Amino acid sequence: MSGGGKVARIGVFRVARRMWELGLVAGSSGNVSLRKAKVIYITPSGVPYRHLHPRMIVAIDPQGRVISGPGTPSTEWRLHVYIYREFPEVRAVVHTHSPFATAAAVRGELPLLTDEARLHFPKGIPVAPHAPPGTWELAQRAVEALRRGSGACLLQQHGVVAVGETLAEALHVALSVEEAARITFLGRIP
Repeated sequence: MSGGGKVARIGVFRVARRMWELGLVAGSSGNVSLRKAKVIYITPSGVPYRHLHPRMIVAIDPQGRVISGPGTPSTEWRLHVYIYREFPEVRAVVHTHSPFATAAAVRGELPLLTDEARLHFPKGIPVAPHAPPGTWELAQRAVEALRRGSGACLLQQHGVVAVGETLAEALHVALSVEEAARITFLGRIP
């Protein structure tokens, strides 16, 4: 494993583990990736985050073919590949199933009720219409929604996609979406 690949795997591992610790995912749901040059480092399919290790992170090429890693890439590898293909400035993708934002995705909307949320997401947080998980159709719909938003979108009946130039930025965006959704939910309680 090259030095750059090792650093990338450690970065993806740390953000995936942090995402789990923060309750943005459960078990092995959701996924994280980082693009370095023409290699995408992505969490493996079916590995619970509490058992994840940096050496388990899978390296794939821009077509989704495995370059290295012991397992198979996340079933959502198409989502990541398509985002990187369409947004050259994006270097990191975090896909969560965080509870409040996923509930908003089920409802099909996330009104932004606070000044902070509107500042963070000036174009709003669009909802991509439902498509089966792991498909090119889902990837295409997510990209279309990301074009209308501010670094994030909801996947109807599924979860959140957040992007950034760094893993830390993408995770921060995902956390901000969850916070906005939590406040919206709590703001509606009589």
